[in-house]
Amino acid sequence: MITFRTSLTERNRVILQLGTPDAERALRAATMVQDDVLAIDINMGCPKDYSVKGGMGAALLTQPEKVKEILTRLTSALRIPVTCKIRILPQLEKTLTLVKLIESTGVAALTVHGRTPSERPRHRNHDEVIVAVASAISIPVIANGGSWDTIRSHEDIEFFRQQTGAAGVMVCRAAMWNPAIFSSVCPSPTLHDLIREYLALAVRYDHHIAGTKYCIQSMLHLEGDTPLFLATLAAKDLKDLCHTWSIPDSYTVEMQRRAAVRNSESAKRVSTETVNEFGGTAKRPRTNENPERGGQNGHVIRRNIPYERRYWPLHGTSPKQILYEYSNKTRIKAPEFHTTEDRESRLFFSTVVFDSKQFTNTSGCKSKKWSEQAAALVCLQFFGLSDGKCTETDVSP
Repeated sequence: MITFRTSLTERNRVILQLGTPDAERALRAATMVQDDVLAIDINMGCPKDYSVKGGMGAALLTQPEKVKEILTRLTSALRIPVTCKIRILPQLEKTLTLVKLIESTGVAALTVHGRTPSERPRHRNHDEVIVAVASAISIPVIANGGSWDTIRSHEDIEFFRQQTGAAGVMVCRAAMWNPAIFSSVCPSPTLHDLIREYLALAVRYDHHIAGTKYCIQSMLHLEGDTPLFLATLAAKDLKDLCHTWSIPDSYTVEMQRRAAVRNSESAKRVSTETVNEFGGTAKRPRTNENPERGGQNGHVIRRNIPYERRYWPLHGTSPKQILYEYSNKTRIKAPEFHTTEDRESRLFFSTVVFDSKQFTNTSGCKSKKWSEQAAALVCLQFFGLSDGKCTETDVSP
């Protein structure tokens, strides 16, 4: 299972790129997120094995009928623009034939990487082919592939655009190395200041530690042997990273802000709910008062709440145990758990049926036992009950 996260600030800026060999599957995915992104882009140029072997990316360059099917299906059904990204073919004539077909599907723009699927960054980007493509079709063409050959600064972006005759430029590697490359402000901030600014945002939006470290490592690609680079690799979580980069206050302030939000939300619940004999607060909404209400014949209440075993180290304080105790106290039928395994990701997903409602945690777990705990966690939070979770300071590293 893949989780897509964004924010209101980014909603009108983010274009979600999908890799797909299947028009209907792509449409289902795009429909789920079309209210949260600016546009959908279909990758038809990725040369990586995992993409090509899955029938996606560059594998589509030689399947024009499938290209047409996927793009036409999306452009005809979505409310937001659809764009496409390709690599060039070895023969210019075949490239031009392909881009004209893509234009006929109704896409809003086309990004062209000026290398063939077999070429790598060390090979020259064929800017002249992008020029030919831009002259052959009427939709905006976005030039790509200049990070190694041309783009090193903000001014280079416009130079690359003019050199390729494109309407715009897509920057990938150069932006990973230097996120400030899009800014015309002089002087540019130092690389380490940029990393600290990025890290503060990662903490603010609770970005995954693996993704955060990857981005910082990309920015430090010329400092691979430095103590700071090695310390970044060794960091176990965002708190470690903030200490490594000398901004511990960013982490502390954000944790305090989240605690204040949780306390405020808890206070609101307590003011509108009846305290039950179990010591928690049990909210009993009417059917027409809560859109999340579901039953065995209704929809499932789904929430993404990561379950980490280390936060429940004491016997008898697990979410399942607390839920069973609550069931006994209130004489509600004992919870029933149902678990499935996603064979592709090898993660387990459980649903718990309790008080005529179904609860699922969309954060997959590596074991059935943990998956059931995760489902119980969703149920407890729905009813406003304490989940028994320890604080960060109570957990052993």
